[in-house]
Amino acid sequence: MKVKYILNGREYEVEAESGRTLLDVALIARLNPPYSCMEGNCGTCEALIEQGFTSENKEVSRVVRTCQAVPSSEFVIVNYDKSPTQ
Repeated sequence: MKVKYILNGREYEVEAESGRTLLDVALIARLNPPYSCMEGNCGTCEALIEQGFTSENKEVSRVVRTCQAVPSSEFVIVNYDKSPTQ
């Protein structure tokens, strides 16, 4: 599956290994996304899911904590620039 990240005004498209969180995929690709606790508590890694689905996004809220969210569709767009913490 593929994940497109929007981070600091730039776009990056990355192959995601099955079972990895969105944060893990971004860190492996050395994108330097925002994060802190890696446990889903602090909210530093929150991002907006613009397309696709993850284990965490609900119909009401498309904002996820990327340290907990695993892609569940073949293509996901993750926008850190439009997250509530930005």
